[in-house]
Amino acid sequence: MIWTGLAVVLIGGALLAAAAVTHAAARRLRARADETARQVLEDAEARARLRQQEAEVEIEEKRAAAESRFETQTRRRRQDLQQLEERLREQERNLGRRLQLLSQKEQDLETRDARFKARETEQAERERQAQALIQESRQRLERQAGLTAPQARRELIREIETEARQQAANLVHRIEEEAREAAGSRARRLVIEAIQRIPARDVLDNVVTLVRLPNDEMKGRVIGREGRNIRAFEMATGVDLIIDETPQVILLSSFDPLRRAIAQMALERLIEDGRIHPARIEETVTRARDDLEAGLEPGGEAAAFSLGITGLSPRLTRLLGRLHYRVIQGYNLLDHSLSVARVGAGMATLLGIPPDPLKRAGLLHEVGHAEEGDANLHPLLVSADLLGKLGEDSRVVEAIRALHTAVADPSPEAVLLRAAENLVLNRPGERDEHLMSYVERLQQLEDVAGAFTGVRKAYAMRAGKEVRVIVEAAQVGDDQVSTLSRDIATRIEKDVKYPGMVKVSVIRETRAVDYAT
Repeated sequence: MIWTGLAVVLIGGALLAAAAVTHAAARRLRARADETARQVLEDAEARARLRQQEAEVEIEEKRAAAESRFETQTRRRRQDLQQLEERLREQERNLGRRLQLLSQKEQDLETRDARFKARETEQAERERQAQALIQESRQRLERQAGLTAPQARRELIREIETEARQQAANLVHRIEEEAREAAGSRARRLVIEAIQRIPARDVLDNVVTLVRLPNDEMKGRVIGREGRNIRAFEMATGVDLIIDETPQVILLSSFDPLRRAIAQMALERLIEDGRIHPARIEETVTRARDDLEAGLEPGGEAAAFSLGITGLSPRLTRLLGRLHYRVIQGYNLLDHSLSVARVGAGMATLLGIPPDPLKRAGLLHEVGHAEEGDANLHPLLVSADLLGKLGEDSRVVEAIRALHTAVADPSPEAVLLRAAENLVLNRPGERDEHLMSYVERLQQLEDVAGAFTGVRKAYAMRAGKEVRVIVEAAQVGDDQVSTLSRDIATRIEKDVKYPGMVKVSVIRETRAVDYAT
């Protein structure tokens, strides 16, 4: 029992001690919480005061900035008002000076008016005295000459008329001489000014076109095994393909710009594609020829647009595009036509004549060279007839026709077009005689070979040293090939003047194509 009581006492004491400790810890926690709350409140109050101070500073800065802007605007407006007042004062001073000048001029006019009136009175008095003297002199002359006044008047009029006729004839002669000299000087000045307005460009076409290669390895692919690709390319295009030691360069040689353009387009496409063999070459050349033909109309439209000409029919724009690939007597026909149009329009403008008919006539006068028609009709007449059918202005048609056929009373447009044509053709550098003779000789070689029956194509190759003739297999047999080559060579010896030797190669090729389905 004693131990039991003692245990109870100990447990009770322990519980009391624990309760006391817990109560003390609670008081410490409450005190710490009160202190934390007080510090938080003080921090919040400090931040609030700081924020209030910042707001007051910001408000003060904005107020100062607003006052500064107001002062600046006020100062600027004050300066503007001062400048306006100064201008007004200056205008008032100018008006005062003008009024003073007007007053002075008015006084001068009044003085001059009075002087004129005095002179008029004096002149009237002198005229009265002169009339009296004339009457007295007339009476005295009548008494001395024995002629009445009407008789003397008729005699005097006859003498005056004779003298006037002589003076008029001299005056007319002098005016004609001056007009002739002035017209010559004026014409020379018009021609010079018109020529100066056209660009000084070289209208001669070269006979060689350069094609760039991506690398020297491509040369071997273009040549092909034993040169078969070169042979196929030359057969398809009629253009010499020249490969020399120059790195990454191939030359295309032909006197015909159209062939060179087709060959250049085809070769560039073959190089880009990389597949180069005879069948691919023929296919690419055919496609290039079709694409070039399709691009003739945009080229003609661009040429007309450069002169400000619109409304041409598609047929005329195609013919203009074809002129770009036509060379006659050493000059490009499209460039020549553009030059004639610019010179003619320049002279018309200087003379006060509407330039549009001259522009159209100068641009279109050579389209007959590109039109397929009667070979016996002159190209200028072909151009005039075609433009008449297509509804062109009659002034344009007659001006072009007058280039070939002289008319009794040509229109101003016809005269100016003929003058522009002569100026362009005869200006220095327009023609290269050596190139003209070279191109004419090659064209003559092809024409002689192409005139034989069964010839499909004839190409002058190797700068005129070889004529390559392709015949229709259905019309020319193998036994006739050698005879045909000999006949062509004989005709060339007879009709064509050429230096050295010309090789004639006649090629007859038979192909059979079929399809398996």
